[in-house]
Amino acid sequence: MAFISRSLYSSLKKKYALIVITAIFLLIPAASAQQDVSCYHCHTPVVTEFRNNVHYKIGFTCADCHGGSIETNASVISYNVMSGNFIGRPTRLNVTMVCEKCHIEETKNYKQSIHWEQIEKGHLEAATCTDCHGIHEIRAIKDPKSPSNHQNSPATCAKCHSNTELMSAWYYGIKTDRFDTYKESFHWKALRNGYNVVATCADCHENHLTKAHTDPASSTYPANLPMTCGQTDCHPGVKFDAKIAAGLVHDKESLHSGDLLFNKTGMNPQIAAYYLGPFDLAYWIAIFFKILTTSVIGIFAGMVILDFVSRFKMQKRW
Repeated sequence: MAFISRSLYSSLKKKYALIVITAIFLLIPAASAQQDVSCYHCHTPVVTEFRNNVHYKIGFTCADCHGGSIETNASVISYNVMSGNFIGRPTRLNVTMVCEKCHIEETKNYKQSIHWEQIEKGHLEAATCTDCHGIHEIRAIKDPKSPSNHQNSPATCAKCHSNTELMSAWYYGIKTDRFDTYKESFHWKALRNGYNVVATCADCHENHLTKAHTDPASSTYPANLPMTCGQTDCHPGVKFDAKIAAGLVHDKESLHSGDLLFNKTGMNPQIAAYYLGPFDLAYWIAIFFKILTTSVIGIFAGMVILDFVSRFKMQKRW
């Protein structure tokens, strides 16, 4: 009897343990779904993205942006979810109002930008918060996967500013080579090689307070460029005169040539700023540095080879 009792006890113990383990595995997803609010039942992929959101990690729920109730009724969604202040999917005009509830200062600056100005005019494809930061998978700026991360911001801006159809619209007329010309700069080459303390789009055009370069209040307005370039983390103490500030910001080597030009009547003042007499300094200085760099590397390579040959001869002699 003792043997049977122990056997029965052991069997019951195993079954009980199995029931407990099964219940735990069944309840954990349910609890997790409750935390993600009842939206999880229908919008599983979206809520899964939201779990990577910096807002989710500090306790925000879908209702904080979309409104409505987060109450659930067992496995069935409560009708209260889409009641009260439920707004559903915010329009591109209204999404800024949603973000403004928490990000007051950023929204205040954004509402002075050219992006918001265009949206108010009815051009709703202009950049809004979600275009730069993401929608449901919003990550902290320091996160390497964030589209607003320092390394990723040029590509994020290029989504719109390299779009020929969008930028060629009559109400924009913005050149679509901005990213291409940036790629010819030292800034991009340094950034591409992992150097973070280097200027990207936001450093020159500002993050939220982006204005047209023709706006006197813009950080890229010619008169303001010396201050913009002389920022604390960029080129502090460097004196930029008006002529340098008037130069091409988004420069491109193909715009310059070695042709001598004596008559510059009617030339774009930004391009004319590169000339010293008939010489396009941008072209000749680039040639000079190419020759200088090649010469220096050649000289040092020659010295290394001579040293190697000398050591080899000495070793052979002794």
